Amino acid sequence: MVGSSFETCPGIKKFVRPVPEDFTCPNCGGEVEIWSDEDVGTCDTCNKELGRSEKEQSCLDWCEYADKCSEIIKQMKQ
Repeated sequence: MVGSSFETCPGIKKFVRPVPEDFTCPNCGGEVEIWSDEDVGTCDTCNKELGRSEKEQSCLDWCEYADKCSEIIKQMKQ
């Protein structure tokens, strides 16, 4: 299993160690939590699903080693 000593670029940090981000629901004004490794979240108040307005670019979109990093991310989520 991949541990905390793996060697990789810092660009995948948000995927390996995701953090929550808070958004306001446009439907009811409630709170929607979307983790940094996710594209959608659900409103705590009205249960409406909210996606990010724009997909954030990451090194996984262009780096020649993206496949290797994607495998690390997959292993960390298991």
